[in-house]
Amino acid sequence: MTLPQPEAVPTPFPPGHPDGPPVQPLPASWGEPVLDPFGQREAVKWTTDAYGQPVLMKAADIPQTQPTPPRDLTPRGIDPSAQRLAAGGVLAAGAGWGVGEAVNAAAGLGAGSLIALAALVVAWKVGPAIGRKTINNITNTTTMNVTATNHSRWFGRSTTTTTHTTNTNR
Repeated sequence: MTLPQPEAVPTPFPPGHPDGPPVQPLPASWGEPVLDPFGQREAVKWTTDAYGQPVLMKAADIPQTQPTPPRDLTPRGIDPSAQRLAAGGVLAAGAGWGVGEAVNAAAGLGAGSLIALAALVVAWKVGPAIGRKTINNITNTTTMNVTATNHSRWFGRSTTTTTHTTNTNR
């Protein structure tokens, strides 16, 4: 059995290229074992070569392709001392950044902020003393004696004399 050969058309493009000649369709017996042309009864199958062209090969010579098993991507083989060293570096960087933030905040305090802080401390200390109420029970007893003397005269004239006497007990 011979393969069908495409017509020889001079073109710079290979078969199957958009500008090249069309590729001949595969025969109906594609992939089925056939007899060897030399009369030996060894199975032969159609397969494709590296260029995508159909080729007859012995069934025993066709490489069997198997799917590649999935890779194990779990981390392993990492040195524990290297992990500790890397974690220490991350810790040192974070601590340095935090100290830097605190120092920058302290450097930004001005005189007004310090006076306000001092006023808050004084108010915190003096506040309870101001809030106390002192109750003084003072009793004042005042006794007053008033003596009024009225002298009436003719034609509606009168004079009044008043005498006050005060006793205060505390």
